[in-house]
Amino acid sequence: MIRRADERDVPEIARIINAAFEVEREFREGARTSPTEIAKLLEHDVFFVAEEDGRLLGAVHTSIDGATGYFGMLSVDPALQRGGVGRALLAAAEEHCRKAGCTKMTMSTGEDRAELIPYYERVGYRVTSIEPSSSRAFKRPIRIVKMAKDL
Repeated sequence: MIRRADERDVPEIARIINAAFEVEREFREGARTSPTEIAKLLEHDVFFVAEEDGRLLGAVHTSIDGATGYFGMLSVDPALQRGGVGRALLAAAEEHCRKAGCTKMTMSTGEDRAELIPYYERVGYRVTSIEPSSSRAFKRPIRIVKMAKDL
């Protein structure tokens, strides 16, 4: 079941995101997120979670800026990846933005996560730009791949 997250979900959302992004430890400083960051985002944005038998399986962050939606931190418990949970969460994020009047959905990923770019292309996203990251979250210079899809 996919549902909108609330403040009770914050610790588990942070846990799942950090577990899913553990593959980035090679180039990322520290954890991907924290309960504090998730709680702050939840004040003005929406997280959707996948849940089964009371257990969270995955999460995705969505935000809206005018006619443009954004999703990020799409995460599935590593033991459950490649089972359709991520695709269901992405569909929920896109539908939420579509219902809010968005005509375009955007996202970004690090170029080092090369396996993700073909995945997002298969579900309709196209690369719109590749830019150097100015974030201090990374141990070394990386480039950010920005992608978009018409809704």
